Amino acid sequence: MIRLEKISKSFGGIRALDEVSLELPAGKVSIITGADGAGKSTIFKMIVGLVKKDSGEIFLKGEEIGKNYSKITSIAGYMPERFSLYMDLSVEENMNFFADIYHVSTAKREERKTKLLEKTGMSQFKKRRAGALSGGMKQKLALSTILLAAPEIIILDEPTTGVDPLSRIEFFAIIEELKAEGKTIVISTPYLDEAEQGDYIVFLKNGRIIRKDTIANLKRNFPAKLYRVLPRDNIFDELQRLNTIPELRNTLYIRGKYLKYLQTGDEDYTHLIRARRIEEEQPRLEDIYLYYERV
Repeated sequence: MIRLEKISKSFGGIRALDEVSLELPAGKVSIITGADGAGKSTIFKMIVGLVKKDSGEIFLKGEEIGKNYSKITSIAGYMPERFSLYMDLSVEENMNFFADIYHVSTAKREERKTKLLEKTGMSQFKKRRAGALSGGMKQKLALSTILLAAPEIIILDEPTTGVDPLSRIEFFAIIEELKAEGKTIVISTPYLDEAEQGDYIVFLKNGRIIRKDTIANLKRNFPAKLYRVLPRDNIFDELQRLNTIPELRNTLYIRGKYLKYLQTGDEDYTHLIRARRIEEEQPRLEDIYLYYERV
């Protein structure tokens, strides 16, 4: 639905995006992920026209938008990382305010407000001031305000940053409902565990794409073997020891009480690891990102 072709952007001497090309499929949940400063927010701001690109083209439904960003903004709802709610207004008053901005008719407003409050579990809090809401509830209210305009495309910039785990689960349950309604959803997040709930993913590093594909394809075609290792000795001491072995250097990392070992070649070096138990396992997005970030 949205396609970027060789998009670049610099801020002074900093290259924020370097010839980024990607396509965000219609009716799917696309995830853009990477470390802070990778360029996630810059991509979103350029799509909706808040930041001017230096070069490259943006296409919507196969047509180049040129300088006419209203082609996208007329059918898209954008929630920036720091969405501005009015803290002294109630939940309902915030929704009414944004309905006015989006020119939602009175009849449609009441119907959509009711449905959105029910969908997000906020009906009982509609008279509560936004400033008195929890972080998760504020994000659900922010999402509700952009959905009042019934956008085809929903663009969410790190919507669960600083939100508690339960609220993150509830937030993504809403995303699944929106996907079932046929919405095109694009989310940036640094949390690769929640990125697992997407369909398509783009890995960014220093303004460049290091990998992009459907999540299913990335897992199916992962070119390395992954082992979960329970060390026999202190995990930190064992990691330090293993990093002195040339064949194992930069192939291991700690996750909880386990070491993860990425076997990137045909040779198996697990016999060099002092372990109580070693088990091969299927990669998650975190493992896939770390592999492509290192190669």
